[in-house]
Amino acid sequence: MSERLLRILESFDLSRPVRKPAQLMDELGVSRASIYRDLKALEEAGLLERVADRGYALGPLIVELDRQIRLADPLLQASGTLLRKLAAETGGTVLLCRVHGDKVLCIHQEMPSDPVTPVSYERGRAMPLYRGATSKVILAHLPRAELERLWNRDRATIVAAGFPSGLQGFLAELEPLREAKACVTHSEVDAGMAGLAVALLDGQRVLGSLSVVIPLARLPAARSKTVLSKVFSVASSIESTLENERLRARSKR
Repeated sequence: MSERLLRILESFDLSRPVRKPAQLMDELGVSRASIYRDLKALEEAGLLERVADRGYALGPLIVELDRQIRLADPLLQASGTLLRKLAAETGGTVLLCRVHGDKVLCIHQEMPSDPVTPVSYERGRAMPLYRGATSKVILAHLPRAELERLWNRDRATIVAAGFPSGLQGFLAELEPLREAKACVTHSEVDAGMAGLAVALLDGQRVLGSLSVVIPLARLPAARSKTVLSKVFSVASSIESTLENERLRARSKR
């Protein structure tokens, strides 16, 4: 698939669920013929569909692929029933998230039996890297070169999120999170909510994070340590399952 086709797909979001050819021509700087050729290819593949005279929306193949991910994603499979159990034991909303480019993408949300407050993270919603435990613990495990690239590009956003105003201060604030492999934040994404997150690693490479989000009113200091310990235990089980699957696959070669 060409880069331009990917850019067309990436242009859809909640504020722009339907795109018109003329809009895409202006944004991509290509001819009418090129856009219609691209749209036809995407429509034939099922990635887009026409919406009467309004333009194009995402197509049915997206739904099929989402189902495939739900049933076959290695990270989800490695999690099994552990996330439901973690939600029940902690009384919090459990989030399983992946790194997605420069964002964090929630791939599964497990609610407790008596959910009190909805959380901003939900399946399929990409969130920024610089706020909340779920994202920050991933950020802390990115390679230094990647962190410097993000700093040079997003310095104002990073500082606005509460990090120091210099690169070295930014890196220094992330180091304890990297060493602990965990992060705890209060009210950074959702007011009145605490986030307790642990990084999910493949060797030295960060895959994503596992976190629990709980109302602060239900999380006295002593309980915070207990909840974080449970998150660590489940994260370790997920990593072990992934490693075992990788070794099993290698043995079959």
